[in-house]
Amino acid sequence: MTIKKNKPVLVFDVNETLLDMTPLKKAINTLLNEEQGFRIWFGMLLHYSTVSNNIDEYHDFTTIAATTLKMAATSMDKKVTNEAIKETLSIIKSLQTYPDVIKGLQLLKENDFRLITLTNSPDSALKAQLQNSNLTHYFEQALSIDTIAKYKPAKETYLWAAKKMEVKPQEMLMIAAHGWDIAGASHAGLNTAFIAREGQSIYTLSKEPDYVANDILAIAQQLVAAYK
Repeated sequence: MTIKKNKPVLVFDVNETLLDMTPLKKAINTLLNEEQGFRIWFGMLLHYSTVSNNIDEYHDFTTIAATTLKMAATSMDKKVTNEAIKETLSIIKSLQTYPDVIKGLQLLKENDFRLITLTNSPDSALKAQLQNSNLTHYFEQALSIDTIAKYKPAKETYLWAAKKMEVKPQEMLMIAAHGWDIAGASHAGLNTAFIAREGQSIYTLSKEPDYVANDILAIAQQLVAAYK
């Protein structure tokens, strides 16, 4: 007799996992007049969010995003106005899903998985993103680190999400397209699934993900098969 496994709570990162960042990438590259502008800026954004964790000085992700975009421009000797930065970053609220996302989420809901988000974006931006991409109704809870004021990949953030959902960390599964997010979730005791979006790679010095797929639909199919 096969013992049926309990389904984990599925924890979704939002940006680049569910939502296509291409419009923001193009806008930032144009603003900085640099082909690698987005990569340079996004690396700085992640770096200074972890600095925020380490010095216990919280600023929301939007604020750090604007500050580091200004820093990126300065490092490239480019002049950009605060208004241009604000206008460019506002694009993040209107990002749309990758083609695979809706079908994948629908399949998971039909198979009785519990779905939540856990994102570094502030709560107001997260709500706008989910509403504008028609994703709100798929998620039992839309969690932002804004509440705990500690950025992923800090261990405390994933443990806080588990506590909010009233489950143990090992009863959750983090789904993300970023190696650092997968590494953080794994360190906190969560199971993990890596979405291999274009340009993304696994952090091979951390624990290997439990699941790997190219998109949300493919990972949903794997999970449905695994938890029949």
